[in-house]
Amino acid sequence: MPAEEVMRKIKEFYLKHGRIPLKREFLSAKAARLRFGSWNKAIEAAGYKSNPVMFALQYLSKDGHKCNSFSEKIIDDWLYEKNIKHKRSVPYPGRQRLTTDFVTDGNWIEFFGLSGEVKKYDALLKKKLRLVKKYKLPLTAIYPKHLFPQNQLATILKVK
Repeated sequence: MPAEEVMRKIKEFYLKHGRIPLKREFLSAKAARLRFGSWNKAIEAAGYKSNPVMFALQYLSKDGHKCNSFSEKIIDDWLYEKNIKHKRSVPYPGRQRLTTDFVTDGNWIEFFGLSGEVKKYDALLKKKLRLVKKYKLPLTAIYPKHLFPQNQLATILKVK
C-alpha cells in the first residue's frame, strides 16, 4: 500500500472517530511501519501528534482522572457514564509503588494493554497477579480485545 493511502486511511479514521487510530486497531499498521519506518512516524506524516514514549502522554477522563492511555480513558469514561463510582491508581496491599488501574466497590480492575508486547510490562503484570492471589483480591482483567474493535465493557464488568 502506498504511503499516501496509509496517510489517507489515518485521516479518515480520525474524521470518523475523533482520534488517531491505535496501532492494534489499524489494519494497515504493517504498511505504515514499512512506508514510514515506524507507526509514530506514519501518524506524524498524516499530520497528527504521536506518543513516542510509553505513558508520556496522559489523557483526562470526563470525571477529571488522569489516565495513562487512551484505552484507560475509554474505561474511565465508561464507568463515569454508567454512574459507577471508581478510584484510579489504588496501591496494591504491601506494595505502595504498584497500583491497580481502577477499584469499583471492592473490585480491582486492570487494563493489561501491553500484555505480550513489552517484557518489562509482562514482568510487572506477573508481580501484580501474585499480589492479587496473595491478598485474594477480586480482579477483572481487561485486554485490548475487550475494547477494540467493539467495546465489551458491559459484558466484562457484568453491568446492564
